[in-house]
Amino acid sequence: MDNLPLLELFTRLRQAGLPLGVDDYQSMLQALQAGYGLPDRAALARLCRLLWVKSVEEKYIFDYHFEQLIGSDTVPQTQASDVNQSQAIQLVRFATLVGVLVLGVGLALWVIVRKNQVSVTSPTVSLPIPVETIAPTPTAQITQNKSQINWPVWLIFLLILAVSSGGLWLLRLLMKRRDQNNHLQTETSKPIPTATLASESFRNIEDEVQVAQAIRQVTSGGEVLGDRFLFSTDYLPVTQRQMKQMWRHLRRLTKEGIATELDIEATVNQIGRYGMMLEPILSPVRVNRTELLLLIDQDGSMVPFHSLSVRLGYTASRGGQLGAAGIYYFHNCPVGYLYHDPLHQKAEPIENVFTRLRQNRVVALIFSDAGAARGGLNLERIEFTEAFLKQLKQHVRYVAWLNPIPKKRWLGTTAGEIAGLVPMFEATREGLDSAINALRGRHSSLQNF
Repeated sequence: MDNLPLLELFTRLRQAGLPLGVDDYQSMLQALQAGYGLPDRAALARLCRLLWVKSVEEKYIFDYHFEQLIGSDTVPQTQASDVNQSQAIQLVRFATLVGVLVLGVGLALWVIVRKNQVSVTSPTVSLPIPVETIAPTPTAQITQNKSQINWPVWLIFLLILAVSSGGLWLLRLLMKRRDQNNHLQTETSKPIPTATLASESFRNIEDEVQVAQAIRQVTSGGEVLGDRFLFSTDYLPVTQRQMKQMWRHLRRLTKEGIATELDIEATVNQIGRYGMMLEPILSPVRVNRTELLLLIDQDGSMVPFHSLSVRLGYTASRGGQLGAAGIYYFHNCPVGYLYHDPLHQKAEPIENVFTRLRQNRVVALIFSDAGAARGGLNLERIEFTEAFLKQLKQHVRYVAWLNPIPKKRWLGTTAGEIAGLVPMFEATREGLDSAINALRGRHSSLQNF
């Protein structure tokens, strides 16, 4: 698991608050395996932003951590391997040149020695000279011949020794410089062992279980185990980013205000009718006027789902879907009052809340287990809930119910009976998507209500 690419960057982004999950990391691995983001550092940054960054704030966070982990001075492995290969080629060329030089000098030495041997052993023919000469002694002749033979031999031997010594010295110098370059490259790449751009580090990562274990490893002390295990508490069925994306679909566009937007269809029809464009036809800008009334069941059997309810409210408010409706809290069933805070300290009569709602804009989403957590039938709760729903439907356009308990546990409980009064969905990604479609009036279950 230590060789997972970009895991350290992914971990820091998660700790910084980016809503990233296992699917996001696996998407990055698949993109890298397909060859994207490999040419250089800029390409890798673009790929990470495309897959992991969804807002301007997240972009600033990503750029900071990316610069910290993957600095501009980092030398990719591909470039380092090219440098090592070029140095090796230079060393081979130099060694070959030295070898050819030594071989040529040795061949020249051999030719000279052979020539001298032939000149010594060959008989000399001399013409008779009438003048008497003093013949040198045999010892003097031998000494003279040896001096004529050994002088060029020693000179060439010294030349070979000098060339060989110089070649070996240069070879050692080049090898020493190559080792220094390799050491500097290794030291430069030490701070980012998981951010290597080489494809070999992730070509063999095919086990999704291994990836999930490395990302979802949770510790009791809240610290990171070793260097590669991530502390994560995101065990909820719907991630924060998925909720934000789904809330964007909850909209009802209406044209309001001054006509400032070009109506292309009407303008084209005018040109077809008159044969020329007299003037562009403008229309009011389309504005989303949908307002969400979020009702959350708090305490009791809903205690285990507080974190999910907080995420629902946070993402809805950040997505700008609440409008003037807002978030209200209740316990088990809304009777008489709704509360502005989770602690049920600031109460307000239900009639006062409903009178401020604009029926043509507001949709209501109820988050509660409807009694499915404890099981059994509670006729009183069913009766109160039915009365509340009838009153609510008179002031809103659509109503949907989100239940954190699996649907298979609704049968034979209070939740099963309430599900016959209002469209009810599981608190999963698919369930939330279906609930938003119901709030838009586009779900098939609305025909039964």
